[in-house]
Order: sequence, then C-alpha cells, then structure tokens
Amino acid sequence: MQSVESSKLIRHSAVSLWPAVLTFIFLYIMVWSLTPILVRFNLPLDALEGVTWGQQLEWGYDKNPFMNAWLTALAVHLNPSGLLIYFFSQLSVGVSFLSIWLLGKKILPPLYAFIAILLLASTQYFNLHAIDFNDNTLEVGLWSLTILFFYNALREKKLSDWLLTGFFAGLSMMTKYFAVMLFVPMFIFMLGFKETRKEFKQIGFYAALVVFLLVCTPHIFWLFSHDFLTVHYAFNRVSSVPSPWNHLFYPAQFAWQQLEVFLPAIALFLLLLGKNTSSEKYSVTHYNKLFLLIVGLGPLFFTILLSGVSGIKLRAGWGQPLLILWSLYLLAMVQPHVTRKRLKLFFTAFFVIFIGTAVIYAGALIQASDPSSANFPGKPIAEQLETQWETTYHQPLSYIVGPRWLSGNVAFYSSAHPKVYINGDHALSPWIDEKKLLEKGAIFVWDPTEDFQMSKDEMKKRFPRLKELKIMHVAWMRNPKMAPVEFSVAYLPPTI
Repeated sequence: MQSVESSKLIRHSAVSLWPAVLTFIFLYIMVWSLTPILVRFNLPLDALEGVTWGQQLEWGYDKNPFMNAWLTALAVHLNPSGLLIYFFSQLSVGVSFLSIWLLGKKILPPLYAFIAILLLASTQYFNLHAIDFNDNTLEVGLWSLTILFFYNALREKKLSDWLLTGFFAGLSMMTKYFAVMLFVPMFIFMLGFKETRKEFKQIGFYAALVVFLLVCTPHIFWLFSHDFLTVHYAFNRVSSVPSPWNHLFYPAQFAWQQLEVFLPAIALFLLLLGKNTSSEKYSVTHYNKLFLLIVGLGPLFFTILLSGVSGIKLRAGWGQPLLILWSLYLLAMVQPHVTRKRLKLFFTAFFVIFIGTAVIYAGALIQASDPSSANFPGKPIAEQLETQWETTYHQPLSYIVGPRWLSGNVAFYSSAHPKVYINGDHALSPWIDEKKLLEKGAIFVWDPTEDFQMSKDEMKKRFPRLKELKIMHVAWMRNPKMAPVEFSVAYLPPTI
C-alpha cells in the first residue's frame, strides 16, 4: 500500500502543485522582507554600500561591477526610506526558487522539484544571509536564471533561450566576477555530449556570446579608464600571507563551510527516508544526472581547485550561489520513498525551521545584547550632523568624507543625501570633484572601529581649512546601557 501511495504522491502533476509553489514563494518573500523591516532600525552594511555607489550610476565601482549598485539605486528611487531594498533581496531568492522549480520539474517529478525548493529555503544562504542586498544575494537569482535558460537552450534549441542565457550570464558577470565559476562547468558540460557539441556549430551559442559581451562591454571600457580598479580589488581581497598550508587549509575550510550551510537541508531530507517497500524509482536520464552534477557541483569544485592551486583565501559568503542545484542533485541520486506520513513530518519540520529562524532573528535584534548594524543609530547621527552643519553654515550638506559605513549612514539618513567621498580617496570615489567639494564644504568623519580609513594628518594637509577635530557620542538604539557609538568629526567650511 505504501508503494502505491508513494507512486501517486510522486506523480502529482505540475499543474496541481503550481498553487502551492507560488503561495510558498510569495509567503517566503513576504516573511523575509517584513521581518527586517519590522525589527531593524538601520540598513545592513552592504545595502548601505550599494546606496553609496548608487548615488551616481557608473559602469563599475571599486569592489564590483554595476548591477548591485544600480538595483539598490532603483529600490531607493522607488522608496526613499530604503525599505524596498529588503524586498529586492527576497525577490532574488524568489526568482531562484521559481527557476529551480521550472528546471526541476523537467528533470524530476514535480513533487521532488517542490521539495528541492524547501530544502534550499532551510539554509542560511536563502534566509538570514539574503537579508542584506549585496552581490552574493543577487547572484542567487541571476545564476538560477542563467542555469534554467542554458538547460532549455540545450534541450529545446530555441534562439530565444540562448539569448536569455547570454543576457543573464552577462548580468551575473556584471554582479560579480565570481560568475566565471559557473561558466566553466557550463562550457565543460557542452563538451561532454555529442548532441551538445553540435551547438558550437549553431547560431544560438554565438548569439548568446554576443549578448553576453554587449552586456559586459561598457564595464570593460570603464575598467580601462579606471586602471582596472575592480580587478585590483578582487586580487587584493583573496590575497593572504604566503604559506604552503594555504593550498590545503583554505579550500578545505571553504568546502566545509558550504557543507555546514547545507546541513539543515540534509537533516530535513532524512525525514523523507525510510524502509522502502518497493524498488520503484523515477527514471532520471544520464544526461540530466550529469547536468546536475557538473553544473550543480562544478562551481564549488572549480572554486576549491582554484584555491588549492593558487592558495587564495576564500570567503564563506561567496558560496551563496553555489548551492542552487544541490537539493535537486540530492533528490535525483537518492530518491526518497515519499508517503503522506513522511511528507507531513517533512512539511511540519520545515515550517518550524522557517518561522523559527525568523522569530529567533527578530528576538536577537530586539534583545540587543550585542552591537549590531540593525541597532546602529545611523539616523540620529545623520540628523545631529546635518542640523549642526545647517545651523553653522546655513546651506545644505553636499559632501560627507569618511569610511564607508559611517559616511554611508550620514549620506543616506540625512535629508540632503550628500555625496560620499570614501576615505577621501579619489580612486574609490572617482565621481567626486574636489574643486566643488572645496567650494561647498564637507563633513569629515572617522570611526575608531575601522582598521583602514583616511589619515587625519593627511586630510589636514590636503584640506588646510579643515576645522578642529571633535569627538561625538550617540547612544545605540534599543540598548542605552551599551557603550555609545563614538566617532570623530571635523568640518570643512564652504567658500560660497
């Protein structure tokens, strides 16, 4: 009887599951958009950095190409309070879930495709880490779309699918150069089958390549005119003190960190397993298994390989888009014998994790026992500085100079939204015209918790009219007993 029951459940049609899939994605987006909106006083670090970049639409910035900054700017334009930024984060996650569903039901039974989404949703890369809208979170959605249309292009051979593959691959690259780790296994997969190798003789592949290059070309020109600033940052970011152990430790550490993130999904998956009463399995073609293996696990493999060969240091968060196909591959290789009882237990456990994670996250921020960006007094700091400036100089604040976090807060939460001159470094803020800054004046800020920021003596030499430095203290939100935020301020008076 269990075998018949399992067979009926697994063979649920995609049509019958569409309402459940769309309802879940909508619910997930709403919960993880509203939770930070309700409990955070301040935008996260990366979101504020995107706001700083997005004040001026460039084809590139010091850390990444343009996608993250442009979308953050769009979110702020649509909603000046910045709350829509949280929605954009979850929209990327929702797009990923929908793409996985559309791909998964072509490879596996629709129920398995739905389960694959839930497994990923239990991991921190798709909930807690996705709160902050940054390049890694954006990659989750764009990589998923690239993979979906790449699969469709190879199977259905439509020009439109190839064009969309090139378009989303280009946007992925313009989000973060790490997208190369996806492109390599995609190319290798094409070489693996006689059928897919034929695509090198067709117009579709080259049309996708042209679209990809069209998307990336403005950034390439920007790199040449800005001394390859973003490329230099990428190399500096992965640099470390040379040691033979780097070639073993860093790749092993990164591999474990990704597995650790996926452990909740594995624990949930185990709830679906049990003693099978039938050896019946859904037939997954060799082609599809290899697709999930190479395109799904290949990015992790090549990332680890690169670190092992070069000894570069890897950041755990870079793995956020790497898990996209892991749950589909797990379900394809170990097809659980699903029964209503196991499915009920699985859904119950998932929703406990889903809601429990949101509640614990909110509770930790409300308790405010430790310093957190969520309770940073960005708005009070901005209001104090802006009021002092306007009272003293009787004109709007046009420029703020200092480290990204502190100056970004002042720029975003003040009513004038001054331009940010990151650490007074023109290479980091090439859009700043120092002549105009000297005319309109600026506020300079220093954060004692920042390791790398502009030298006070150097700023005094570069800007001789800079007023005497003073130290300010502002209380944290929610927890007045915590040592207040301390920072230094100096005013450069306007000349006009």
